[in-house]
Amino acid sequence: MLRLGLIVAGLALLSVTAAARVCGRPREIQFATFRPGKVLYEPRDVVTYTCNPGYERESPGTDRGVCSTLGSWEHATLTCKRKQCPKPLPLDNGAVHGMDLTYGSMISFSCNTGYRLQGAKESACVEGRKWSTSPPVCEVVTCPPPVVPKFAQLALYSPRVGNVSNYLDVVTYQCQPNYAMFGSENATCTENGTWTAIPECRDVKCPRLTEISNGYMSFSPYRKYNYKESVVYGCNPPYALDGPRTSFCDKDGNWSQKPLCKAPCQVTTPKATVLHNGRRTRVDEISGQQIQHGDILTYFCKNKEEKCAYTVQSRCNDGNFTIPACYKKPGVFSVFSTDPSRMTPCAAESEQ
Repeated sequence: MLRLGLIVAGLALLSVTAAARVCGRPREIQFATFRPGKVLYEPRDVVTYTCNPGYERESPGTDRGVCSTLGSWEHATLTCKRKQCPKPLPLDNGAVHGMDLTYGSMISFSCNTGYRLQGAKESACVEGRKWSTSPPVCEVVTCPPPVVPKFAQLALYSPRVGNVSNYLDVVTYQCQPNYAMFGSENATCTENGTWTAIPECRDVKCPRLTEISNGYMSFSPYRKYNYKESVVYGCNPPYALDGPRTSFCDKDGNWSQKPLCKAPCQVTTPKATVLHNGRRTRVDEISGQQIQHGDILTYFCKNKEEKCAYTVQSRCNDGNFTIPACYKKPGVFSVFSTDPSRMTPCAAESEQ
């Protein structure tokens, strides 16, 4: 009996010793998988680690783990990192968004204004260091042939292949003779593939113009006048024209500005020496002592304190002329005084 007991005790001890030497599950390595997978491992059992799809070995460490006779693991030292896809090429007329190029990351694509994306909007970095989709392209937006409104025609139009126009292409319209354009003469192909607003051509008429006082019009029969037709005005002597000589029938059905005929001025200082039309003269040497509307006479005035002369201008305004207050009419003894026009100019005059 004693011998049997010793044998049983020895077998139990061997069983306990053997159980203590079994290894549990080996440690996990990030981004890696080990084989074989079991609940318990016997001494000298080996597991081998491999990086998961999309990952690659980062260090030269061992990829093997061994269950030792002591029931502990001699762990693998392998580390894994994400694979990286090549940098995408620049997208002509567009942009690539996303800085992360590693496995599992996403990039996206967009086109500049006036271009449309043809192809995938996004792409993922997948196994094999490649992108999940082919690179897209940005195609220019096109517009169909422009509409030509009634009574109009295209003055400038250069269609591209396929009889289309590209984004930002411009066409120019013009109206038929005697028709007025309302709106811009240019239309532009937009980012939406449509043209901006096109103009309208209307038949515009103006009534006959009226005469002007103290003047006349060129031949102008009593009828309706077409857009841009014109008449020419003139003044009867000695009146002068003030304003544009020609008046046009405008697009609003009215005439452009009409001129006026304004009266000349009678100058009542015959002995005054003045500047007229760029020359020195006496007023009584001017024909009839009369100047036209808008003409300027420059008078010489005396500065007694400084013993010098300065000038003052006066303009004829529709028959009204003001003699400068500084002008002094020559008196009886004027032969003994100096004519201001022959005096030295005052300092302020010299600096001008």
